[in-house]
Amino acid sequence: MNSVLKRDILSVSESIDIPWEKLYEKTLMITGATGFIGSFVIHALINHALSNNKRINIIALVRNRQRAEAMFAEYLTSGMLSFCEQDVCEKITLDTRADYVVHCASNAAPKEYSAYPVETMKTNFYGTLNLLDYAKRVEAESFLYVSTIEIYGAINGDGLINEDDSGYINSAKVRSCYPLSKKACETLVISYADEYGLNVKIGRLSYIFGPGMKPGDSKIVAVFPKCVANNEDIVMKSKGEQLRSYTYITDAVTGLLTVLLKGKNGEAYNIASGLCTTTIAGIAETLVSLYPEKGLTVKYELPCETELKRFSLIQNAVLSPKKLEALGWRSRVDLKTGLKNTVEEQSELKNVSRNEPN
Repeated sequence: MNSVLKRDILSVSESIDIPWEKLYEKTLMITGATGFIGSFVIHALINHALSNNKRINIIALVRNRQRAEAMFAEYLTSGMLSFCEQDVCEKITLDTRADYVVHCASNAAPKEYSAYPVETMKTNFYGTLNLLDYAKRVEAESFLYVSTIEIYGAINGDGLINEDDSGYINSAKVRSCYPLSKKACETLVISYADEYGLNVKIGRLSYIFGPGMKPGDSKIVAVFPKCVANNEDIVMKSKGEQLRSYTYITDAVTGLLTVLLKGKNGEAYNIASGLCTTTIAGIAETLVSLYPEKGLTVKYELPCETELKRFSLIQNAVLSPKKLEALGWRSRVDLKTGLKNTVEEQSELKNVSRNEPN
């Protein structure tokens, strides 16, 4: 694990805003455990437990156990981490009871769900259905569904988007496979709460960035910092005028844990930082301005047809975090700091790769 990621994990595991005591001696099932969000949650939970001589048990639901063991190698002897190896789209037959289920698994990269829209929808819906059935069967205390800003669709107006707002999503567009299936899953989650009495909560993440993103992540918050780390100009495929909520990974994870442990059952919460609201072009220009010594520029090119399929149809999407802030959550990392940390990690990874023996 690189030093930047370690530093961020430590900052979450030491957060005084999280009621950690509610997790002691409890078991959490976390899906998408080797993904960007899920892996960070696991690191933070186990690091907190180890640092405070406490016990928090984790069941990591993964598709590739070998990859997961490599990622979490330092915890394998702790006795707090176990693996459930399976596709989330298959029925979960595990008998072990989880007190909390945190469902992070999803195709979350534009490149993935533009190329595999059917698989994206199946993973979202059937995966959520199977997790809800498991949580109902084992009588879990609470189920946290990790949703997305994209469920709001295109909303007219320039105001902040609240949890009760709803916009238009064109169901006849392939790109809508992601937001519409996530939105359907929210209704499924709420339906389980209504029909079966399952305690559920929904955390709607804005666009998340920071150390720990997958190497091949196609989101601009992953691609642009890598360009800067590699001393390459940033190439924009649009004017990038869309104004959106971005949130640094540490604030996103503390937000999810706040919803899980303090949120009201049956409620959805926006997880968005007021410190990182900007346009896509703003991200590019900020990155270039942070490293004037590199002499980099922002260039504009026409997108190809494949690239156009990945573009979100949503223009402006700025979420109001007031409901989450009422629970005691606060965003702490601003845009410049977050982007600088992301570039720093990419530079460190590049240096490690360069020094590895062939």
